[in-house]
Amino acid sequence: MRALNVLLSVLVSAAIGLLVLEGGLRLIGFAPPQSITRFDSGIGWTKRANARVERSSPEFDIVIETNSIGLRDDELADPKPAGEHRVLCLGDSFVLGYTVDRADLFIDLLEEAWLAEGRKVQVVNGGTEGWSTDQEVAWFLAEGADLSPDTVVLFPYENDISYCADERYTRYPKPRFEPDGSLEDRELLDPGRAPFLQRSAMGRFLGFIRTALRGAPSADHFPVGDTTIPREFAPLLNERPDFLADAEARARGAMMALKTRCDELGCALLVCPIPSESAIDESERARFQAGPFAGIPEDTWSPDRPVDFFLATAAELGIPAYDPRPGLREAHEDAPLYFEQEWHFTPLGNLLFASLLHSELSDSLPPATAAASEPSLTERSTRPEWPYWYAGLVALIGTLYAATYRKEENVLFSYVKVACLLGTVFAIALGGSALLGLLSPTAATWTLALFILGLFGFILYKLGPRIDTILELLFAFVRRGHWYLMPLVTILVTIGSLLLVAASSPLVAPFIYTLF
Repeated sequence: MRALNVLLSVLVSAAIGLLVLEGGLRLIGFAPPQSITRFDSGIGWTKRANARVERSSPEFDIVIETNSIGLRDDELADPKPAGEHRVLCLGDSFVLGYTVDRADLFIDLLEEAWLAEGRKVQVVNGGTEGWSTDQEVAWFLAEGADLSPDTVVLFPYENDISYCADERYTRYPKPRFEPDGSLEDRELLDPGRAPFLQRSAMGRFLGFIRTALRGAPSADHFPVGDTTIPREFAPLLNERPDFLADAEARARGAMMALKTRCDELGCALLVCPIPSESAIDESERARFQAGPFAGIPEDTWSPDRPVDFFLATAAELGIPAYDPRPGLREAHEDAPLYFEQEWHFTPLGNLLFASLLHSELSDSLPPATAAASEPSLTERSTRPEWPYWYAGLVALIGTLYAATYRKEENVLFSYVKVACLLGTVFAIALGGSALLGLLSPTAATWTLALFILGLFGFILYKLGPRIDTILELLFAFVRRGHWYLMPLVTILVTIGSLLLVAASSPLVAPFIYTLF
C-alpha cells in the first residue's frame, strides 16, 4: 500500500508540473485558439449556432457570437418582412469580422448607416473564417439563397484563388467547383476531433520549436528561384506557376455558379475584392518583400494581381464589380487601416470600407428604400477599460491596506503606496503588450518567453538556499505517500516562494504581482 501511495504521489506531482507548464505556455501566447466552427458535410466547416468565443491579442480584444442559424448577426425574420431590401455579404474572416466587435464591423456599420437614413435595408453577415470563394458559393447554394436576398455581395481575398484548387484546408476537407461551374461530386469526411497536441499549449509550443529549428513545413510551399513561398501567395507572381491555372479556373467556376443562381433568384450580384495591405501601403509591401518574398526580385510580383484577377473574371462573366483600392489608398495616408500582426481591417479600416460601400451601393437600392436623411457614418470613440479597473483596485486594496495598518500608516499615504505599486504593475502589463505589438508574432513570443524565464531565474536566485528546504518538503510528502496533499502543498509553496521574493526585492515585486 505504501508503494502505491508513493507512486500516486509521483504521478500527482508530475501531473501538477505538466499543468503548470501548460498554464504558463498559455499565458505567454501558446493557448490553442478558441474555435467557433464545426464540420459540415457540404461546405467542409461552418459556424456553430448560438456559439460564443472570446479572442484577444496585443492588438484587439473581441467577442464573436452567432445566432440560431450560425451567422454572426441578429436573428433574421422568416419570411423576410414586406418592403425590406436584404443585402447578403459572402466572404471569409474579413466579412466575419475576425478582429473587431460587431459595433466596428463594416457589415453592421453599413446597415446602421442605411437604417439611420430611414432606409428599410438589412445587411446579413454570411462570412466564415477560412472560407475560400468556392465554400462561400457552396454555402450560398445550400443555405444562403433561402434567406431571400435582394442583393448579394461577394468579397474575395487574395488567398481564395489558390485554395479553390485545394481539397482541404488545414485538417478539414472542402468542396471544389469544376471550371464549368458545377460542384465537384466528392464526399467530405469528418476529420473528427483535433489531435491532443493541437489542442494543448505544449503541443503548439513543440510545433513552434520544430518550425524554428527546421523552418516552415514544405508541403504547402513551392519553389521560386532559390527560395520557397506558400502556395497561397502564388497569385501575386507575374509568371504564373503551373498549378495556378487550375486554381484560377476553379475560382472562375465558383463565380459562374454564383451568378447563375443569383440570376435564377432575380437578385443583384456585386463582386468587391478586398485588397491586402501590401496593395494599399508601400511600406507594407516593402516589409512583405523583406519577409515571405525575400530573395524574389521586386519586379516579378505585384500585390494587385489577385484583385485584378477577380475584377477581370467578374467583367468576363458579366458581373458588376467594385474596386475599393483607390479609396483605401487615399485614406491610408492619414492612418493605418490594417492591423500589423493580424493583417485584417482595424476599426478605422472597417469604417472607411463601410463608407466606400455605402457610396457604391446606395444608388443601386430600390426607390422604396430611398434615404429620408443624410448619411451618418462617423468614427466611434473607444475608451479603454483599464483606468476603471485601476481606480477600482486602488480603492479596494488601498482601503484594505489602510484598515490593516491603520496604526502604523497614514491613511492617505496608504492609498498613495497602493496606487504607485498598482501603477507599476499596470505599466508593465500595458506597456509590455504595446512593446510586443511592435514586434513580429514570432519575435514577440520569444521575447515574452525569455522575459518570463529570466524572471523565474531571478526568483530561483533570490530563493537561494531555501530551494533545498522546498525540495526536501516536497520529497518528504512523496516518500510518505501523501499524494492527496500534493496539490495543496505545491500551491502553498509556489505562492509562498513568490511572496517571499517579492517582499525581499522591491524592484522585482511589481513583476511578480503582474504574474498574478
